[in-house]
Amino acid sequence: MEIRKLNAYVAQAPQKTQESKRVSGEDKPPQVQEASQEADKVKWSREYQEMAQVKKVMMERDDVRTEQVDRVRNMVNNGSYVVEPEKIAEKMLQELW
Repeated sequence: MEIRKLNAYVAQAPQKTQESKRVSGEDKPPQVQEASQEADKVKWSREYQEMAQVKKVMMERDDVRTEQVDRVRNMVNNGSYVVEPEKIAEKMLQELW
């Protein structure tokens, strides 16, 4: 499992596409030119929009413990992070009661 900083997801934010300029616009009929311009549109999925909203809210929070996140990320990357299923199960059961 790879843990990334939230900033990595910021880089994936929607970016404005750049239209390439044609040397001669007369080589295609107007209908074909209009159709090719419409093909450049991007429609973001509902899931992407929700994730973008969650990211925005999370970035505005003051209680993100970046030191803790970095420590765990380093442990996962170097293989020293140990999952203790008994502790996880115990916490899950405590939350149920």
